[in-house]
Amino acid sequence: MAPSLYATEATFFTRNRKLTFPAVVCSLLNLFKESVEYNLSVLSPLFNQQPVTGAAFSLARYKIDISFFKDLNKILVAFNNKEAVVRWKGFQLIAGDGSTVALPASRQIKDYFGIYSKTAQGVHTCLAQVFLLYDVLTNVVIEGRLSKMETGEKTLLRECLDDLPIKKAIFILDRGFGYFGECKQFFTQKRDFCIRISGSISTFGRMVKDNPSDDFQVLWEPSDMEKATCRCHGQNTDPILVRVSKIKLASGEIEILVSSLFDTNMFSLDDLKELYRLRWGIEEGFKKLKPKMKLEHFGSRKPAGIFQEFQTHLFMMNIIATIGNIAQREVDKKCSKRKLAYKYNWQNAFRFIRNKFIELIYCIDLENLIEHLVQCISTSVTAVKPDRSFPRLRIKKRKPRLHQTYK
Repeated sequence: MAPSLYATEATFFTRNRKLTFPAVVCSLLNLFKESVEYNLSVLSPLFNQQPVTGAAFSLARYKIDISFFKDLNKILVAFNNKEAVVRWKGFQLIAGDGSTVALPASRQIKDYFGIYSKTAQGVHTCLAQVFLLYDVLTNVVIEGRLSKMETGEKTLLRECLDDLPIKKAIFILDRGFGYFGECKQFFTQKRDFCIRISGSISTFGRMVKDNPSDDFQVLWEPSDMEKATCRCHGQNTDPILVRVSKIKLASGEIEILVSSLFDTNMFSLDDLKELYRLRWGIEEGFKKLKPKMKLEHFGSRKPAGIFQEFQTHLFMMNIIATIGNIAQREVDKKCSKRKLAYKYNWQNAFRFIRNKFIELIYCIDLENLIEHLVQCISTSVTAVKPDRSFPRLRIKKRKPRLHQTYK
């Protein structure tokens, strides 16, 4: 892509022999987990140029518009949706969820994102809201948004759905999205969904919880508050017909699922239990993005740099998914006769690909490089232990964020 399409001052990259546009882009895509100067000293020889100072790199990076990195992600997602999509009963499975990300408490960050909390010693914490749409069968991030904390995850979901071209999919969401307005949007856009709802918060939830049937259809009449929310988003307030399914867990807890999957022959109660279980893939996605890739170790103290690095992390996740899915087929063949199923070690796949990332982006001997990466990834595997479960953590509201792996 030509620099002039994305760089606010393209001449900075073409006339300055010390730092070219491709060098800046590839350095950002390679992710900065060490110091800027160290990364530049390692990467600069690959571009046949002398290392530059961190200050010079910082001046250059902010001239690249965020749309450049968003477009790179869209290209990769479109490729996966066309060539490598995996379906469940003919549907792509897309989970949605939100989280928070800790930001460096610089002056610029405080001015843009605000201060989330302040300790008695005067230490400030700055957070951003993150939302992902995640293909749980291929581990591809379909869409990702980062925003100020006052923009809730339900608002980010609405924005993602408005721009999403995918139609043949089932969206799986947890009870943080189990409200009339969200279900109404799915029906309005003719999208299928399966959402867990609380049996105690809403009038509708309490009503269906008391229903003796485990699987039934019911008309959802919105409350006055839900009607007001719909009007705020330009939606009508007509009731919607939904399927309610109750799933009993091994712990004895009852999950209440609301869905648009009315065909009980195609989607049995056991199928819906399996479907919602697959939602856990997005929790693993956040684990990859935050503790494993260390997203919160930002190399920038400006909002523009935060948005850049968020998008480059999503791009790296999707590169790993693209090559990892090829490697997984090799793992399945090699381990077909073993008692347990196996999957490739994601953390090691990240290391293998990051070490060869520049050659990958520049398509240097691409066929042999892909073959080499697939071989490395497919030989580093971990066992998949079935029916694993963990107790639900009860987090007090506004608990201090003590470490960066806290979701």
